[in-house]
Amino acid sequence: MKQPKLQILKNQPRSFIYGTLECIDSQWVFFELDSDEAFRLEDVISESFEVEVNGNWEKALWVEENIVQLNGETYFLGDGDEIRVQKQLLKAYELLIEELDEAVLMQFTTQLNALDFSLYDCLYSCNTLYCLPADKNREGVNFLIFDNGDFICSVHHIFARGTVETDRFEFTLNTGKRLMITSLV
Repeated sequence: MKQPKLQILKNQPRSFIYGTLECIDSQWVFFELDSDEAFRLEDVISESFEVEVNGNWEKALWVEENIVQLNGETYFLGDGDEIRVQKQLLKAYELLIEELDEAVLMQFTTQLNALDFSLYDCLYSCNTLYCLPADKNREGVNFLIFDNGDFICSVHHIFARGTVETDRFEFTLNTGKRLMITSLV
């Protein structure tokens, strides 16, 4: 994914899963702060994650057991350490984000954020655009469902690709509120 799109994703609310670590019976356990659910650490982290050290989030690379690399130095994880892991996007949704023009993605993200939703609140994505042949004119609708914990938002992304590219997003909240944005590229 291109750097500007990565920056848009990085600045989204709810883009991380936060938790604390505890060693129980020689097993490292991650306690998610929002749900208080417990997971084995290796089931939660990817190759890299972040550890809070002296009030700053430091990128960590997993080495083994409770050993990580922070800025090229060895760091031993301990009970009570706070970590955060970047949430993963649904694959079909990630492919849709990659397909969108940067200005269109920014417009979509701005509207989604104004409704108090994050790009990381996506629960369901039907990416019709991905299923169509790239070498032909393409038209269709993508369906997205977002949940921010308080509200649900359904988004229909009506698109056309070919001589003229169009993107129309129709947002419908479970409160009945509706709005639409259109982009021409």
